[in-house]
Amino acid sequence: MIVEEPQESYCLFGTMTLLKRLQDVVKEIDGVRKAEDIECIHDMRVATRRTRSALALFESCFPGKNVKKWNKQMRRVTRALGTARDTDVQMDFLKEFLESLTETRHRAGVRRLLLRLQQRRDKAQGEVLKAMDGLELSGVLAGMGRTLRQARVHSRMRQVDEHSPYVYQQAYLAMATRLENMLGYEIYVNQPERIAELHAMRIAAKRLRYTIEIFAPLYDDELKETLKTARKVQTLLGDIHDCDVWVEYLPQFLEEEKARTMEYYGHTRPFSRLASGLLYLKQERQDHRMSLHHEFVDFWQQLQSENTWDNFLEQISPPNPTPPENMEL
Repeated sequence: MIVEEPQESYCLFGTMTLLKRLQDVVKEIDGVRKAEDIECIHDMRVATRRTRSALALFESCFPGKNVKKWNKQMRRVTRALGTARDTDVQMDFLKEFLESLTETRHRAGVRRLLLRLQQRRDKAQGEVLKAMDGLELSGVLAGMGRTLRQARVHSRMRQVDEHSPYVYQQAYLAMATRLENMLGYEIYVNQPERIAELHAMRIAAKRLRYTIEIFAPLYDDELKETLKTARKVQTLLGDIHDCDVWVEYLPQFLEEEKARTMEYYGHTRPFSRLASGLLYLKQERQDHRMSLHHEFVDFWQQLQSENTWDNFLEQISPPNPTPPENMEL
């Protein structure tokens, strides 16, 4: 009879998780290269982030030099796709915003902003292609796949059970720690002026969501509602952050366009036709942020009244869990 170590079951679970994450990365490469659908870049970016999230949890299961190389390449791709994805989202929003404008005087400035964003996006595509080339030429995808498949075969030969009690204990520790990190920002929920802290809470909610996604298969469909909740927290805070980005960026853009106008015409009179639409957009984003924050506060209060997070911890709690502060992620 083969006697398995608890860590073996956890590593098999991690191996199976990473194989799935790797497949998600590979299947998006062609779509990212073609740039015909903006969702391909989003899906690739999310896939690399999810892979990095899984690597952080299961890094002890693989040689350190391998994990370091895999992480470095995935992070490089995530960053390279960042500008392209953010610009895609901004352009998509501006196109809808432009169609909704009822006053003609607001259109010129928004069109100019859309033009500049398109120029930025065209430039970013070169970095995207460079990142895809680097990913494929690095050999990371092939090497990672080979290592994971070998680990899977080894575990299967030893008849390792990937659903052992130890796996559930580690799942609890990981999810509880991520939840604790997010709740550390709860004191800022009712403080709309704390831009940096609300943004950090969004990142913590995203990490919680990714961690729940990793371990959700252990619980059948029981974590479906919690996942929806974490996603909504992340989305609301993400929409607030998007408004903050616009509000911070638009004054800078106005100054840049004013300088361009001065350089081209020798005076700034034509600039006034651009300014009104951009100032209108800035005000609209400020107003929308206020509305989003009210929605977020209401949603958070609802979660508190329903004891959502306590119920979640009870739901995933193993018989004898170790306190989450004993685990480092």
